[in-house]
Amino acid sequence: MSEGRRGARVVIANFGRARPTTLDHRAFWASHPLPPPRRRTPLFDQPLDWGFHIYSLGVRMMDLGLADRVEFWDYADPRSTVWHSSGILRVLFENEEDVAAYLERYGPPDLFVNHGGHGEPVLAMLEGRCFRVYVPALRKRPLPRVNAGAECFLVDDERDLDERSMLYVPVANLHKLQPNGRAKERDFIYLASVYRGKRHDLLLDAVRGTAFTGHLHPVEPDALDLSGTRVTTSRWGEREVADLLHGSRIAVYPADWASSPAAMWECVAAGLPIVVNETIQGGRHLVVPGVTGELVPPDSFRDGIEHVLANRRAYRPREHFEEHWDTLRILDGYIDFFRRMGWAPCS
Repeated sequence: MSEGRRGARVVIANFGRARPTTLDHRAFWASHPLPPPRRRTPLFDQPLDWGFHIYSLGVRMMDLGLADRVEFWDYADPRSTVWHSSGILRVLFENEEDVAAYLERYGPPDLFVNHGGHGEPVLAMLEGRCFRVYVPALRKRPLPRVNAGAECFLVDDERDLDERSMLYVPVANLHKLQPNGRAKERDFIYLASVYRGKRHDLLLDAVRGTAFTGHLHPVEPDALDLSGTRVTTSRWGEREVADLLHGSRIAVYPADWASSPAAMWECVAAGLPIVVNETIQGGRHLVVPGVTGELVPPDSFRDGIEHVLANRRAYRPREHFEEHWDTLRILDGYIDFFRRMGWAPCS
């Protein structure tokens, strides 16, 4: 840690696929000026959009004085550095060689938290240079798979727990996601982009030809066959997520190849019981039968929706969420876990 710093430099990554390039990475970072810091917005005043579950750990560490600089890393075009309203510096790279050049220019962080498999090369690059935490979403089956490649792990399935791992719970903005008692305009909401594993097909086949009303977000209007359904869609940024949740009776999550989707936690935090595909890969610990929702077989998804709709007032998802998954308690639990595993915060 350089002289004058009172806290650690923390990097949180959620890499997509690397991008090929022929550019001179060293030359770029040698001449690229980092933007001056900006005033940051308090944690629970952050906009309700993608990233709260990722950024919040860094914001909490700054609030506690454990970090004085937090960065978020991803691959994107164009590469850039820009401050998020949370006070986190978003650094967008092209590929691992680009990251290596950035590290050569600015040095390694004190703590590196990586979400997902695309960051494994960077985890390896940082071995012995900082404390590494791996959140290995979408872990391959069959089990067992040894937790490897980091000093500790946040896992999304209880079957993956060992002496150096802790169960991962995506946090939600409980201040902005609160039941508000407004009139319901639809039976269900499904928050998920359309791609492999999200199983919009399973949901639409389950409700086709029924009177169930639902909404899919964010989904392009021509992305799916909605014939024979009473399901509507909205694009990214077209509707407010909180408004969609408040206008729905229940939430559904038919995905199978998914790993602790943050959207599931947002639905439960907003007070919606949730119907979840029992073959989902991660995040099953969110679903407490009769309390937060139900796990149902894929071939009985329609029955599951019907059952939860008919009994939705008997569930108490928000109360259970507040009791077990309070945002600050979860974040502080992660930090304490990192310390127990050997991370020594700067002082």
